[in-house]
Amino acid sequence: MDNNKRENERKRLEKQRLLQQMEKEIESLEKEIKQQKLRNLKINSVKNLKITARVLQLIAPYVVSASIVTWFFFSNGIIPFHRDKREIYSRVMTEFDNLGNIRYEQQYADFDDQNNVFKFYSQWQLQADGFYTRTIKTYNIEEKTYEELRELFNKENLTLEDFLGKPILTIKETKNNLTDDELNKEPFMQAIIYNVDENDFIIQEESFAEDMYSTIGYFFLLGGVEFVLRFLRSEFSSFNFRKYVERVKDNYQLADTQELTHKLEIRRDNYNRLMR
Repeated sequence: MDNNKRENERKRLEKQRLLQQMEKEIESLEKEIKQQKLRNLKINSVKNLKITARVLQLIAPYVVSASIVTWFFFSNGIIPFHRDKREIYSRVMTEFDNLGNIRYEQQYADFDDQNNVFKFYSQWQLQADGFYTRTIKTYNIEEKTYEELRELFNKENLTLEDFLGKPILTIKETKNNLTDDELNKEPFMQAIIYNVDENDFIIQEESFAEDMYSTIGYFFLLGGVEFVLRFLRSEFSSFNFRKYVERVKDNYQLADTQELTHKLEIRRDNYNRLMR
């Protein structure tokens, strides 16, 4: 009877020792798996960070160029895929001369010719053939204001070339009959200037055709810029994104935890059977 008790006690102690050993092995395996998963997480983070950085380097020129093209269209009030409502400002043409005559024209569209000009009309002169002629000289005055031109009318002994430079156009006009007013008219100066009145505008909705053309223009310009960037990169850059990704994956391979996980499952099964 004592022998049976001792044998049972020995078996109990042996089982307890074996269970403790298995608990340590299970704990060690769990710890090792956890450490490997943590290392894999770090390796994966570094790998993805390197690949992401290269992806950003790859697409950055295209993103920047697309942003610039989009900004250009939006800053000019052009929104693709959208029939925009635009403010159409009034265009004003002012024609005035040194005789005190002033004439305005106003419209919500561009004039055919919007160049600011200054004209000098000479007096009509009777020619030997019975025709009358006069000379019209035209000067460019893009940088002159209305007030400066009014002051120019009041100058005495005026030499236009000293203030306006050489004429951009000289015309000789010929007529056979003149009115009394034309015959008696002295030489005179005339200025024509164009302005935009931003306080006077109408709201106009873009037509379907205009929206379609602006959308096509947007993609055409964007595609052209992207094509140029791709051509320049292929010609002047040796960077190969696919090879770089393959090299990073080779250098940052993840540890395989399947074998350790399989061992852990076996240890747990054995432990559970021993506990029964």
